Amino acid sequence: MPNMQTVYVRGADLFRQVLNELRADDLTRPVPSCPGWTVSDVVTHVHDNHVVALGPERSDVDDVMAAYALAIPDAPDLAASAAFDTVDLTLHAWDIALACGVELRLGDDQLAFLEAFAAEAGDRLYVEEDGFVRLEGERADPSGLDRQGLALLPFGRRL
Repeated sequence: MPNMQTVYVRGADLFRQVLNELRADDLTRPVPSCPGWTVSDVVTHVHDNHVVALGPERSDVDDVMAAYALAIPDAPDLAASAAFDTVDLTLHAWDIALACGVELRLGDDQLAFLEAFAAEAGDRLYVEEDGFVRLEGERADPSGLDRQGLALLPFGRRL
């Protein structure tokens, strides 16, 4: 498995790719996989999480994702949270694409990362106040899902 900095950069690049495709009117679109949120809310959430993680001494920069990536090797606090933040970037890139009616296909490396993260976390994915929504009933049925659908399912995402 590649190092955490490499995995994080891949997630940040995916998020940037989706952001680069946004138009101003996309910002008010509701995000079906994040009930009650708009695309703007998701973008703000990701940015604010990065600012908090970086702290005041490292977050006064134009690109918080680049600053985060560069700091991972020398900052134990960021190295420890980088896996979760990579999941957050990857899922929210998918969420924004979904809200905009764009099919975003994740790469094999991203799918493997999500699969490994979900397997390691198990039920801890759902216990925190900010945890993921556990899908129930028909929405939780994995029948007919491709690899991407199966990788997103533990995180409460489904088309």
